[in-house]
Amino acid sequence: MISIQPLLAFAETAKRGNFAAASRELGCTPSTLAKAVSRLEAQLHVRLFHRTTRRVTLTDEGER
Repeated sequence: MISIQPLLAFAETAKRGNFAAASRELGCTPSTLAKAVSRLEAQLHVRLFHRTTRRVTLTDEGER
C-alpha cells in the first residue's frame, strides 16, 4: 500500500516544478521530498520526473 506522504510530495513537486519550492510549501527539506518521490517511483516501477539540477518536469507516466 502506498502512503499519502509520497503522493503529497509528488503532487507538490509537480505543481511547483522543483523540490526546493515544494519543500518550503510542505515544511520539510528538499532531500526529504526527493527521497519520498524516489520511494514512490520504486513502488510504482516508473519514473515520474525528468530531473535536472534546477527543475523537474513530469514524464509521460508522471502526467498520467
